[in-house]
Amino acid sequence: MILKAFSSRHYVSIYDVNETFLKTIDEQEIYNFVGGFDLRDEETTEAVATVRGIFFDEDKILNNDENIVALADMLNADVEGAMSVLSQSKIYNQELNDEKAMLPLFSCYIQRIYVYPKFRGLGIARYIFENLEQIFAHCFNTPIHSFVIYPKPQQPDDKGSWDNIPDDSGVMLTRMIGILKKAGYKQIGKSGYYAFNCAVDK
Repeated sequence: MILKAFSSRHYVSIYDVNETFLKTIDEQEIYNFVGGFDLRDEETTEAVATVRGIFFDEDKILNNDENIVALADMLNADVEGAMSVLSQSKIYNQELNDEKAMLPLFSCYIQRIYVYPKFRGLGIARYIFENLEQIFAHCFNTPIHSFVIYPKPQQPDDKGSWDNIPDDSGVMLTRMIGILKKAGYKQIGKSGYYAFNCAVDK
């Protein structure tokens, strides 16, 4: 397998600290970024899976007296909903273990984990979920506090956009939830969100 990571993260220098417009641009870049990776078959270079998430820098958010939900709302309602449910959950608000408590932590809303049809049934999705913390730490140097995801069957169209797949029987969603649960994710209350806290003693 070949893993190719991608990220929107970059650092913005502010020369005029009195310029509000520049501060607004910088704020969005400082507190969150989009990141993910694509998996490809090493021999054929065929697409195997793709993962995309939005990371929130909790250390910088706390130190600058910002609110993670308000910052998520600056992106879109989907992200705001995920971070709102996560930040109020018992899963998220557990005491951190000693190791993670010393680190600048990030929480991640997983927007997409998709395994292409040819490679399904091989345990790839489960492997990704079980190793996502380590993959992101290696690719982006982001110690993870919590992951949150709203599982929904999707597929890419010919234009590169992502569409929800009709799943009237619920079979695909049930499979997705089964994979999440095997990887340790738990449902947040009665919501459709599932979360995993990486920063507590198991």
